Amino acid sequence: MPQSMLVFPIGVLKVLGGAGLLAGLAGFPLLGTAAAAGLVLFWTCAVHTHVLANFWPKETFGTFTFLGLAVATLALDLAM
Repeated sequence: MPQSMLVFPIGVLKVLGGAGLLAGLAGFPLLGTAAAAGLVLFWTCAVHTHVLANFWPKETFGTFTFLGLAVATLALDLAM
């Protein structure tokens, strides 16, 4: 699959996830919860892809960091 086909969808998913989290903070809690769950799924798939490809650039630390933040966000949201 050409890299050009991956750049646009990945960026859109990240932006929509961030916008959904902001909407959750602005008073739409169900949208925020759905966005947090979507970001957990997104970053889990990113980690899985790194593992399958055995691809470990220095930026991989950021992938694990963002996955942890997404999990924490979802856990805090569900706890409230």
